Amino acid sequence: MKRDRACRLGRGFPAPGSGLWSAPCLALCLALCGGARAASWDEALARAMTPRLGEIDGEIAAIDARLPELPAIPISDQGGTGGFAVLHLAAEPGEDMEYAVSVRWDEPAAVDFVALVPARRYTAAGLDAQFGTPDAFRVELLDAAGEPVAVVAEFDGVGSNPVRQGHPFVFELDEPVEASALRVSAQRLRVDDDMADRFVHAWAEAFVFSGQHNLAGGAAVESRTGTPPPAPWQWRNEYLVDGLTPLGLPEVPAGEHRDIGWLSAGRQRADQSARLDLDLGEVREFDAIRLFPAKRPTSDLPSGFGFPRRLNIEVREEPLPRGRVLHSARREFRNPGHNPVRIPLEPCRGRYLRIEATELWKAFEDYPAFFALSEIEVLSGEDNVAAGAKVRTPDGMGNVVATGLRFWSTASLADGFGPDGRLVPAREWLAALGVRAGLEERRHALVVEAARIHARWRQAGLAAAVVLAALGAFLAVALPIRYRVREKRELQRVRERIAGDLHDEVGSNLGSIQMFADLAEGRSGGSEELKRIQRIAAETVSAVRDIVWLLRPTGGHRIGTVEHLRETGSIMLERLDWKFHANEAAWEFELSDEASRHLFLYYREALHNILRHAKAETAEITVAVDEASFRLVVADDGCGIEAEKLSRSSTLRALRQRAEALAAEFTVESEAGQGTRLELRIPLGRH
Repeated sequence: MKRDRACRLGRGFPAPGSGLWSAPCLALCLALCGGARAASWDEALARAMTPRLGEIDGEIAAIDARLPELPAIPISDQGGTGGFAVLHLAAEPGEDMEYAVSVRWDEPAAVDFVALVPARRYTAAGLDAQFGTPDAFRVELLDAAGEPVAVVAEFDGVGSNPVRQGHPFVFELDEPVEASALRVSAQRLRVDDDMADRFVHAWAEAFVFSGQHNLAGGAAVESRTGTPPPAPWQWRNEYLVDGLTPLGLPEVPAGEHRDIGWLSAGRQRADQSARLDLDLGEVREFDAIRLFPAKRPTSDLPSGFGFPRRLNIEVREEPLPRGRVLHSARREFRNPGHNPVRIPLEPCRGRYLRIEATELWKAFEDYPAFFALSEIEVLSGEDNVAAGAKVRTPDGMGNVVATGLRFWSTASLADGFGPDGRLVPAREWLAALGVRAGLEERRHALVVEAARIHARWRQAGLAAAVVLAALGAFLAVALPIRYRVREKRELQRVRERIAGDLHDEVGSNLGSIQMFADLAEGRSGGSEELKRIQRIAAETVSAVRDIVWLLRPTGGHRIGTVEHLRETGSIMLERLDWKFHANEAAWEFELSDEASRHLFLYYREALHNILRHAKAETAEITVAVDEASFRLVVADDGCGIEAEKLSRSSTLRALRQRAEALAAEFTVESEAGQGTRLELRIPLGRH
């Protein structure tokens, strides 16, 4: 009914052709009359006046239809190495100085594709998907003398791009360039959150392709300036070209696929071997084997689940038992995480391959040892000659049902699929990730453009509403006076009629206008929709293990607080000689969910400090609960903290903030070379 009355505002008004109507006024009336089903009056107005919004919607819909066909950027930890990282004292290099890292291969080659994968780091604050990525940098190809032969790309303002969250930087050259090296030069760095007085330059992996061959694999890496961060097991120059990235396996979505890999029967000891036998169908020539790790079956297991630590490879032309070994190789591996591992071999011929794991994966003392893979490729150059090969084993469990009605089976080891999609060459996979980054950036630009159009027409609609209200007020006064002058004898009757019309028509119309004006005023102000969108994108980062634990139901389905602290310590401090003590009351004690969240973030940060900075060999954790307090002590025998550094407000800042959130007492005892002791005492009266 109110919508009909709003439409009747035109009665008694000047005709649209009289010049008294403006486009915003007409559009506002149309929005009120015909746009009632829209999300809001300002959106209806914007769509009525701006065909561009329809074009934006169509382009966004097309992008949304393409994104599921492309590989995604994983949020969870994929394991492997960290990559290359160095620290600098200033954000920008001074004169006659450069913040650069170069990758040099053996012989000049025609380069036609380059990709740089950002490093990532997990902290108590969550995932930093672009750890150490310069805010401004240049990528160049060099000749044998180290002189630039081509500028591949230049970037500025990387840190202000809200879409780039771990996406690789992908560059496909229009024409191949003969080059001997790649150089990445940083013009402006961002500060390291862990070290407020240092600026970090880091990359997870560099790829330089000539056709399908990655020239950067195992190449020489050089960085002349900067100092390495205090975590050499994670950051080394050679890790920039080791083939391990935080992006997982090179897979693209390919519809439903239920076979996720092969899993051996569990062993009690890691030295109980397991093997696989491949039949290529005919004698083939090959020079390498590529193994794809299995996907971890549960989120609390580390990446690289089931990948062997020692492996024997035998090649035969005839099957056992009469087949003579033509070629054999033994290899040892560190955990590659969720990354493929290429094993070079001397060029050889054969039909039958035996892959025997002589030392199995075993992450925890009480957890079984396994041999697990998702795919095996036998390579001749870059061609896989093992596609569709027959795989047999005496050590598997047959077809085993995994989560989501999927299966572990030997058939999946040569089907061309990983656990989440079709396996493709690294170059094709990186190119698809580059396409995804471009589409997501374009989608974000379209959303911002639409928000600006809405804001502009919201302001125009408010102005038009003011004009209409003023015009209505003028008519409410002028029309009765005009009628009274022209119709003296019928003044009273006309006055009564006008009064009734004013009450029933104009009064109701003014009420409708006031309602829409109040609604508009409530929605006015800066770029509110844009701010809301940005806030929602920022709040979608998170999957640390402790929070996942907090979200699980209480009772028999969730372990206790102290047990969780002990398990976290067992995982994070695996490399150290560490001890964990808790009194009897502590094992039965539980904090509130909010207090537990702050406690676990404090605890993980304290353990991270031991691993990153302390250079400790032993650590001791003590938990004690009494009637007055919950006490947590974390001590190590590391290098300690100098008194001058300990007095800085930035030192242990994250730990102090968590202690404040818990209303707890926080004390630090440390001397250079004497280790560090952190004590947190939470008063139980407040929790």
